[in-house]
Amino acid sequence: LAELLNGDMNTLVKYFRQHIPCNCLDEKYKEVKSITKLGFCCYSECPIPNRTVERKKMLYCTQCRVANYCSRECQVAHWPDHKDGCLKYMEKKAKLPI
Repeated sequence: LAELLNGDMNTLVKYFRQHIPCNCLDEKYKEVKSITKLGFCCYSECPIPNRTVERKKMLYCTQCRVANYCSRECQVAHWPDHKDGCLKYMEKKAKLPI
């Protein structure tokens, strides 16, 4: 859901193209599939404008794999805020049946 809320044009078109049963987005998809995919840094004090960075250069939380970061500095700075939610997420995930 966060990916859609903060998604780049490529992500949005691809998502809706897969979920709408028509060919209306095929042409748009051809236009945007070569656009660089962007990600959103989870750290609210991130110094990068709009907290967006090329997705393939992003780091993620190695425990939950949900939180994404533009740099190690943002990841470390956000850890005190992310820690509780991350640990709760991991506890819930561990209780799910495989």
